[in-house]
Amino acid sequence: MQNYIRSIGFSMYKKKTEVRELLDKIQRENIASARIVVTKEKERLWEIRKDISPSLGLCIHGYMENLGVFIREGFYPYMKNTVTSSTSSCSAERYVDGINYFGMLDDGRLGMSLIFRLSNSLDYIDNANTSIKSTSLFGFCNDAKVLLPIKQSVAELEIAKQRIFNRDLFFEVPKFSTDSINLTEEDVIINSTLNSRIQNEDLYSIVDTLFMPFGMATDMYSIIGKILDFSQEENSETGETIMILKIESSDIIFTIAIRKDDLQGEPLIGRRFKGNVWLNGRIKL
Repeated sequence: MQNYIRSIGFSMYKKKTEVRELLDKIQRENIASARIVVTKEKERLWEIRKDISPSLGLCIHGYMENLGVFIREGFYPYMKNTVTSSTSSCSAERYVDGINYFGMLDDGRLGMSLIFRLSNSLDYIDNANTSIKSTSLFGFCNDAKVLLPIKQSVAELEIAKQRIFNRDLFFEVPKFSTDSINLTEEDVIINSTLNSRIQNEDLYSIVDTLFMPFGMATDMYSIIGKILDFSQEENSETGETIMILKIESSDIIFTIAIRKDDLQGEPLIGRRFKGNVWLNGRIKL
């Protein structure tokens, strides 16, 4: 998490001592606005949110001792005003270390369960018996590139839409039904075509979008997606410029924050984003 406060404009805070001084300052100045929630186990959890731009902020959190002492356990960047990414089935669970919560989204458009860091844990604790209605995904990135779009004909765009529809259908039918067998055959044909094209073409002229787990962390993803919108914001504490990008990848829309100097290329609507993203999300109950 220390690495990813860079993405919201705290690039000069590299040492742990520097980060601790920043967190101490935020906690000291905003302690009166701390939100406190009591769990079923009678544990008192708290968090303080410090907005640093219209869309971004830094959250510090922890627990309270019996004498009302605030013990800080962690921190993370957060994003506000994000779009709804999915209304598919989603569940939330506490990490083994007992500090943070993660969400697991089962959306057929991805073909896998998507794990993300839950950004509004206290809302979930406060309403643990309420079902999750929707999920808004957003991420933080420290190094990314802007790619040119792939030129596609109207027919190719229609074929791409049909493939997405077929994949959605695949997760709604029994495992060994005729539809699932047909989709498997289609995947074999696609794989064969890709293996043939990759001999003479650049990978990024073939792969339009990508949403794939990256590294050992469960909430890190390698993403290629189409830029739908973008804007710039300034960190009120440091003056650094942050890019806010609305991305569509695998038919899912989400938002990414990255420091402007860490983004190679000029973002424009229609171009593509490529980077490794720490995925977060907010659930609506």
